[in-house]
Amino acid sequence: MNIAVCIKQVPDAPGIRIDKERMSIIRDGVESIINPLDAVALEAALALKKKEGGKVIVLTMGPPQSEEALREALAAGANEAVLITDPRFAGADTLATSHTLARAISLMAPFPDLILCGRQSIDSDTGHVGPQIAEELDLPQACGVMEIHPEGGSVMVRQVSDGFLNTLRVSLPALLTVSHELSVPRYFPFGDIERAFSTGKIARWGLDDLRLEEREVGFEGSATKVLRLYRPPPKQRGEVATGSTQELVERIIHRLESLSIIDEESGGE
Repeated sequence: MNIAVCIKQVPDAPGIRIDKERMSIIRDGVESIINPLDAVALEAALALKKKEGGKVIVLTMGPPQSEEALREALAAGANEAVLITDPRFAGADTLATSHTLARAISLMAPFPDLILCGRQSIDSDTGHVGPQIAEELDLPQACGVMEIHPEGGSVMVRQVSDGFLNTLRVSLPALLTVSHELSVPRYFPFGDIERAFSTGKIARWGLDDLRLEEREVGFEGSATKVLRLYRPPPKQRGEVATGSTQELVERIIHRLESLSIIDEESGGE
């Protein structure tokens, strides 16, 4: 089974900076990590490769520093890595990103049997890219998968949707987005990391390699524009109450009355 895994290098939250002109996150020079759910997808792909054979190829779209994430994936056990990078890809929304990733996947030979993505990323949290790649490639898809069981030319998956546990059979080739319940990312030896960073080979594909036009990618190819970015207001610290049971009950009732959640005449009933 040949599996492609889309990963994303995301900024560590404290280091986030904003490009106020384009209203996008500045990724160059920012401490970054592999998106946690993408790491889950990679771990699932490696487990499937061990069980079914084949190879795992990881790809990411981003600035040159995103190569670090791909080298970590090689250290974990991925066979090949592709960095999709070009200054003209900058400022892409989810539609332009998925269009670019889909084109890259379509050029892979052989075409992957399975494409895995994290359900969402911690920086934008949209959950759009995986499903949009599937639509671009006209593939069946299932989102938020927590179990994957290969069965010949299909996979049996389980996922939760609207509070219901669903079991689905999905024909291959297909795209799945995964939830955190699927697997636990591994820790890999320092020696594997050292080899990946010193000898691991990473292919680089730019706009011309993908045979796309500038109007299809990056800021120009984005269907949405961000008007404003802001930090949410800080949450107020919780209040800790101490005392006897009777004192605590009276204090809570008084607080609920002060918030007009209950009135004094009801006596809390």
